[in-house]
Amino acid sequence: MPATINVNMLTVVHKTSNGTTICFPDVCKTPSPGGPIPIPYPNISMSTNTSNGSKKVKMDKQSIMVKGSKFQMSSGDEPGSAGGVVSGVIKNYAEFVMYSFDVKVEGKNVCRLLDIMISNKKNTPPFPCLQPPLITIPPIPEPNPTEESQWSVTKMKKGSE
Repeated sequence: MPATINVNMLTVVHKTSNGTTICFPDVCKTPSPGGPIPIPYPNISMSTNTSNGSKKVKMDKQSIMVKGSKFQMSSGDEPGSAGGVVSGVIKNYAEFVMYSFDVKVEGKNVCRLLDIMISNKKNTPPFPCLQPPLITIPPIPEPNPTEESQWSVTKMKKGSE
């Protein structure tokens, strides 16, 4: 279920909000006959692997991702089985490095759509968390029957200007 609540005009990230971050490059040491070679891989993490979310406050019946929350596992860098050049691991967590500065839940800043994340235990450059936005259409107001039109219809004769 996509997020149905906005914080600062951006949807809140939680386990079922369809949040995804796709980081590139995740440079990992890849085994080869001549020894490990650093090769860049994509690194994909999803909100379905949420951990350390809010304990008591829920949105859309899910705990909210807050400062310190993580997407527990990532994928895409499996061929680099000797580990990331910075982190030394593969398939590790993604974490937020940006979040709302003025909206907090349980004393921690709330994570939202387009907030910046780093992945594979800090082995990637920063990329935004992507998920569907909340689109709202304001209701169309009912016309006021007591209001008179300010436009009048004038009949013009053929040939007159």
